[in-house]
Amino acid sequence: MRPPKEKWRPTYFTARKYRTSDGGDVAEFAEKYLSLSKGVRAGEPLVFRDWQRWLLDAVLERRPNGRLRYNRVLIGLPRKQGKSLIGSAIALYGLLAGEAGAEVYSVAGDRRQARIVFNEAKQQIVQSPLLSQICNVYRDAIEVPSFGAVYRVVSADAKRQAGLNPSLVIFDELWVQSNDDLWDQMTLGSGARVDPITIALTTAGYELDTLCGRLYDYGKRCASDEQDDERFGFYWWEAPR
Repeated sequence: MRPPKEKWRPTYFTARKYRTSDGGDVAEFAEKYLSLSKGVRAGEPLVFRDWQRWLLDAVLERRPNGRLRYNRVLIGLPRKQGKSLIGSAIALYGLLAGEAGAEVYSVAGDRRQARIVFNEAKQQIVQSPLLSQICNVYRDAIEVPSFGAVYRVVSADAKRQAGLNPSLVIFDELWVQSNDDLWDQMTLGSGARVDPITIALTTAGYELDTLCGRLYDYGKRCASDEQDDERFGFYWWEAPR
């Protein structure tokens, strides 16, 4: 795959190693079944920009054995760059085209934040004649009975999340997490899954002595090849210093 163009290249990113990816499938799924939900173009098909397609291809890269390369990904984006749309598209693809019995979770430090990506996904289903037929939509859950799949909202009361078996986690605004509990519960609770992945989408925080700050430093080491961890993906946009 071609490297990102200079004008939208992330400041730091882990380089591609393999040719195969689910990114194109997610983009095609979005264009076929999803639509823009806000602004003057609301209702038009959701078409990702080149840099968003590049990001999807990178994040959902697959190894030669067919498994996802990454099981943890940290993405840092400026505000108003379609973070919720990207998250909802990946979540719905994982719900509808992932493994049978998929458990997808929208996660954040509080329930209001966790619902942002989830509510975007709910609106996409309601707007789609096809998706609304196969999905049962509730306040904090979306079920697909024919697949035995479910998409739920989870917030920071990590003690209540023991026993979950996530196949896909969309973790919103990781920088506000005061401790590692919820992140650990969601990433360690997927051990029984064939191909689990946790994707954190966040704007930049202000302190490095936090979970997000530590993962940011770790990601920079992975991006520079100082740290060898093929299972951790890192894509971070920030202003030049």
